[in-house]
Amino acid sequence: MDRTTAGFDQLTRFWLETAPARGVVARLDESLATALRQHAYPPSVASCLRQLAGAAVLLASNLKQKAHVVLQAQGTGAVPLLCVEASDGLTFRAYANVREDAQLADDEDLVSLVAPNGDGRFVLSIVPVDGQPYQGIVGLHGGSVATLLEEYLTNSQQTQTRLWLRQDGDAIEAMMLERLPEKASDEANAAWDAVVAQAETMFAEPFMPFPYVQWLQFAFPGHDVKVHPAQALAFACACSFERVLNALKLVGEAELMPLLEEKNVIETRCEFCGAQYVVSESQLLALFRDVSHHRAPGTDTLQ
Repeated sequence: MDRTTAGFDQLTRFWLETAPARGVVARLDESLATALRQHAYPPSVASCLRQLAGAAVLLASNLKQKAHVVLQAQGTGAVPLLCVEASDGLTFRAYANVREDAQLADDEDLVSLVAPNGDGRFVLSIVPVDGQPYQGIVGLHGGSVATLLEEYLTNSQQTQTRLWLRQDGDAIEAMMLERLPEKASDEANAAWDAVVAQAETMFAEPFMPFPYVQWLQFAFPGHDVKVHPAQALAFACACSFERVLNALKLVGEAELMPLLEEKNVIETRCEFCGAQYVVSESQLLALFRDVSHHRAPGTDTLQ
């Protein structure tokens, strides 16, 4: 059985005919290695980025339109920014801003990295290709990436949601369960609780090397599990020269002109993939004299 058939770097959505639950399961491995290859992140930072990537692709799989899910943890700690973007096409990219003088333990969690003083925030944005973006912000308090998102999703969607993120070496295994809306009853409550308990048991061990259509039968014995076709996951960066120009326009002409006079060009690098961009004097001057440029969708400061 090859890696693709076994479910590596793949995602599958499913639902249970015999319980009020639907979900999505994924494993990211080589795609994560590619996404993080451009940076020598400390182990604890890489671990948090893997968890955020696992969560982001699960959320992106539920998008009903062309859009991106952006997860950001922001604060004033040694790692003031962790950012992962995932698209409706199930591509993703990841980046962390780590202070140069940071001394980080291997077992530090999200809060201790980003906001040890309790002043951080967790931002979830949905950025459609067409239409207005949506943004939700919660305080970055104690807890894992999974528990933070569980709380946010349950409160914002008024739907019980459970999320599991499990690291297996450099890979991440992820699953999300959502309770289907139906009239509450003791029987429905018991069925939901039983399904959650089964998922907890499965995530105590690494994923078995089976296609998800088989793995899910092991995960939820006694249930009629229906699956959608598996979808591939991949690293892909959305940076472009146009986005670079938009970012430079946000910086402003007054800040950039001294740099231009010093080097005759503006050099910049995509923080996600490492791609290098060079903006010439004529291109920069045209940028600030051309009102047709508009900010591209996405994060404010990253390409």
